[in-house]
Amino acid sequence: MLRLKVFGSSNIGLYFKGTNNFFIYHSNIIRRKVDSVRKELDASPIPVYLVDTLILSPFIIANSKGVVVSNLFESYAMNELRRSLKELDVNFKVVESKYTALGNVVLVNDKGAVSSPILSKNLREAISDILDVEVATSTLGRFSYIGSLAVVNNRYGIVSSSIKEDEKSLIEEVLDVKLYTGTVNSGVELISSGLVVNDHGVVIGEDSSGKELMQISTVFEADKYYLRDINR
Repeated sequence: MLRLKVFGSSNIGLYFKGTNNFFIYHSNIIRRKVDSVRKELDASPIPVYLVDTLILSPFIIANSKGVVVSNLFESYAMNELRRSLKELDVNFKVVESKYTALGNVVLVNDKGAVSSPILSKNLREAISDILDVEVATSTLGRFSYIGSLAVVNNRYGIVSSSIKEDEKSLIEEVLDVKLYTGTVNSGVELISSGLVVNDHGVVIGEDSSGKELMQISTVFEADKYYLRDINR
C-alpha cells in the first residue's frame, strides 16, 4: 500500500486512472511519484498532458481492455493517448456526452460495468463495446455518481455507506466482487477521490486515517504489501 499526495492534495484519485495493465496520469506529476505508483500497481504508466486542467480521472472510464474518454480534452492529447494505448493493444474511444465526467457515473472492472441510468442506451452500448463487458444500470445510495462513491478491482470493492441493499446485490453480481463500506481521507465518502487500486496494489490519499488504512488494507488484501509514504 502506498500513501500519496499529488499537487499537495490527498485527492490522488483525481489524477490517476488505474487498471491491471496500465495507469493513466497527468504528465505534470513528478517522476518520483509516478515511479512509486508504477511499482505499487505493477502497471505501465501512460502520461497525458492537459493544458486546462490537472484533473484527469473523472473524465475517463477504463479497464484492462479499453478506455472511453469524453470529448472534453484537447485533440492532440487524445491522439497521444490513442497511440500509447494502441501499443498495449487496448481499445480506445472518444465519445460525446453532456455528462463529461463519465468516470463519475460508471463503475467498471474487467468483468463488468455498472452505469448510472442517466447515460443514454447508445452511450452504454459504446462503453460495452470498447471495454468488452456487459453494462448494467444502477444508482448508489440512489445517487447517479456511482463511479465517485465506489472503487473496485476484480475481487473486492469499497463503497459509500449510503449504498442500498438492492444496489449492493446488483453491483456485486455484475462486477463479480465483494463490497465493503468505508471512507477515505478521514471520512470522505467519495471513495474514488482518494483511492486507486488494481489487483496488484493500493494507492491511497495521505490524509486517510489509521482505521481507514487498516480497513482498506484488509479489503484488498494489501497486507502482503508494506505501507510506504513518499511524501515525508
